[in-house]
Amino acid sequence: MTSYIMAMTLNPNAKKEHPDLTHQVDESIDAFARNGIKVDQLFATLGRYDYLVLFRAEDQTLAFKVASDINALGLLETETWPVIPYEDYQQLMQ
Repeated sequence: MTSYIMAMTLNPNAKKEHPDLTHQVDESIDAFARNGIKVDQLFATLGRYDYLVLFRAEDQTLAFKVASDINALGLLETETWPVIPYEDYQQLMQ
């Protein structure tokens, strides 16, 4: 399985339409479970992105699918990166 980090930002229009976005964000995060993906960790942030999700997917197609499903809901905009542990990266560079 490949590990991924998905960074998510709230759509500015959604912030105007919904005073409490908790339920809508939860529905978006449920897209992982609907696609058979277990979320390893979910973080709220105080930076450029509002949320970061660490997850593993069997293949890149599934990662694309969950990102597309979340984006289609219109609340969150996503950016997804495949990642490897730093130790594995070090071995590649030797």
